[in-house]
Amino acid sequence: MSEPVQKFVVETLLFLAGLLITVGLPWLVLRRLRSGKPSATPQLILDDGAGGKVIPLLASFSGLRCLPWIGLASNNLNPRLVITPDGIFYRVLGLRTCSWVDIAQVDVRTLGATVNIGFVFRDSPITFDANVGSIILAAQTLALLPTDVVLTRRARSVLTVEI
Repeated sequence: MSEPVQKFVVETLLFLAGLLITVGLPWLVLRRLRSGKPSATPQLILDDGAGGKVIPLLASFSGLRCLPWIGLASNNLNPRLVITPDGIFYRVLGLRTCSWVDIAQVDVRTLGATVNIGFVFRDSPITFDANVGSIILAAQTLALLPTDVVLTRRARSVLTVEI
């Protein structure tokens, strides 16, 4: 190929790549957010053999109380949430425990196909969010919590969902 033809081909490919990035990628993201509905068929909650219930998670996040949708750390490789009679075991970066008296409130946030159960701790600005991916699984998980745990209005409305 001659130099002008090569230059034309390269410029055309660069233009198409730029068009894809500036128009196509945002369109795909918006399409995914609009069409992403929480799953209607959740995975099963398992018994860990020691009195705890293992909640199947898609991902877990650690964030700040003042910025609930901004994560400081995330884990989608091996997230963990186990509800026990004494509190919760959870993993974002490392396995941690928290007793029920140390949990200030529990919230549920949804966006597209994301259904996050958020735990706000009493003496910490750090929160724990668990993406369960389903309103039904969120309702089943909230039903496992002790009655003295404070639920936000959104969490109470999810709890009324048919299980």
